[in-house]
Amino acid sequence: MRNAVDGLLHVLQQDWHMRLICLVGAVMMLVSAILRVTRVDVLLLLVSIAIVVLAETINRGIELVIDLVSPSYHPMAKMAKDVGGAAVLVAAIMGSVIALGVFVNTDTLRALQGIPTRPAPHFLHIGLVGVVTVVVAIILGKIWGRHGTLTRGGLVSAHSALAFFCFVSIWFLTPDVIIRSLAFVLALLVAQSRVDAGIHTVREVVIGTVVALVVGFILYGILARAGG
Repeated sequence: MRNAVDGLLHVLQQDWHMRLICLVGAVMMLVSAILRVTRVDVLLLLVSIAIVVLAETINRGIELVIDLVSPSYHPMAKMAKDVGGAAVLVAAIMGSVIALGVFVNTDTLRALQGIPTRPAPHFLHIGLVGVVTVVVAIILGKIWGRHGTLTRGGLVSAHSALAFFCFVSIWFLTPDVIIRSLAFVLALLVAQSRVDAGIHTVREVVIGTVVALVVGFILYGILARAGG
């Protein structure tokens, strides 16, 4: 499991195509909540994103092995890389077809015209979109910050961001002041622990907190109230 995670982190850090896939996936999930797609459609979108991620991960593995066994140019090495790229192309086309099938229909066109024909997205749907958005923001922030790693340190504190997104989720889930206060204190303790451990600076913790609060309150504030 640890080795598999290391491989995924390597692809995210070294392959800009994978970062682009994650960004596009996050946008697709956000649009799915705005357009109030069904639960089945959400699952189809997740499958389409996973297919492209899987293909790009395998393609990266093929490239690394070829570079190891054939450091100089060879026609067969080029062909092997081209075949790996073809797998990504097929996956991307299939993912695009699924996305078009989900988004291009009568209900979506009416939603764009301000005439929603579907119920507001479920709380869990909004939460899923929020988590995906926050995670992608964390990954891109860590990579663009050019210090630390995806698992430790970096421009955005992942623990702080996810902790405060959980706080925002609880804020909209219950009106109980005590529960909201406890959730805030717990998120604050998580953020403080990153500074005390010397893993993040106060600035990095604040950036993670701001990312979570902005994403959370925008998503829940707009989408959840649309259902009320």
